[in-house]
Amino acid sequence: MAITIFDYVKSVLGDKDDYTGADFDRCGVAMLGGCQTCHATLAPFNAYPSTSGYWRCAGCIGDDGYDTVTDFVNAEFSRCPGCGAPDSIRETRVAGETTNAYALTCDGCGRTWTDPA
Repeated sequence: MAITIFDYVKSVLGDKDDYTGADFDRCGVAMLGGCQTCHATLAPFNAYPSTSGYWRCAGCIGDDGYDTVTDFVNAEFSRCPGCGAPDSIRETRVAGETTNAYALTCDGCGRTWTDPA
């Protein structure tokens, strides 16, 4: 079974009674997002990081998730293609002329891109 964003945060911070927005920020991930495929709203416990670099829900992840946190951390998209910073990538929503889409943004240098590095 694929790991969730919550699994990743727990692996970084350890077991806690409560996790805050600051905890997720410290780990470089958001608390809310959307499924790349069906656009469902996702929280950390039902958001699966996919090999495309975007989140997917349980119904859409298929075989495109990560079996371990180590696999996820070592993924190529976890580093910014602009500055190379690790763990500073977050998913953002970008409004286009006719649709909304998802992109990746580096908090280190501000670069935004739509394809994994």
